[in-house]
Amino acid sequence: MAPFQHRFQPGDMVRLISNLESTGFVSPGKTYPGFATVTFLSGGYAGTSLQVNTHELIGVDDIISEDEDKPAVLAIAPVVEVEPPVIEGPVIKIASINKKWSKTEIVAMIKVKPGAVERGITCLNKHSQLLPEKSRPFVAYYAEYVASGRSLSGKHLFNARRTCLFSAAILVSTANGEI
Repeated sequence: MAPFQHRFQPGDMVRLISNLESTGFVSPGKTYPGFATVTFLSGGYAGTSLQVNTHELIGVDDIISEDEDKPAVLAIAPVVEVEPPVIEGPVIKIASINKKWSKTEIVAMIKVKPGAVERGITCLNKHSQLLPEKSRPFVAYYAEYVASGRSLSGKHLFNARRTCLFSAAILVSTANGEI
């Protein structure tokens, strides 16, 4: 075995011994003993995350020699402590701000999660002027029930879910900030 047998930590920059152009970083995640999850940034595996045997990895700064059969590690570069960059100003998650909900996503949540039904009923109650006249009293009753701290169950959950599914367009518009 090569003298290079330490385990990599999440965040370490590594290269594949068999393909030195493939450079990536060790990602946190559950792996098998002796393997590391590597997200590749360049080379033939760029843009992919793979579980790689740690014997096939070397650090980016490790010095290697080119043998005919297989490169071997000659020396391991010293570890240099680097301070993390300082981020000035507020950090904003742009992906969450620009999220556009689709009707499919809203309907899927309503079908699976009782909490989504309760949030949907509360939302529909706030925009009851957009509902059909015959649905308004039921929505108001369910919203009052949920506002009191109780959870919908049984036939009330079934009927509230059905009302949310019929009014999914209103929920999508509200979720996207159009209403």
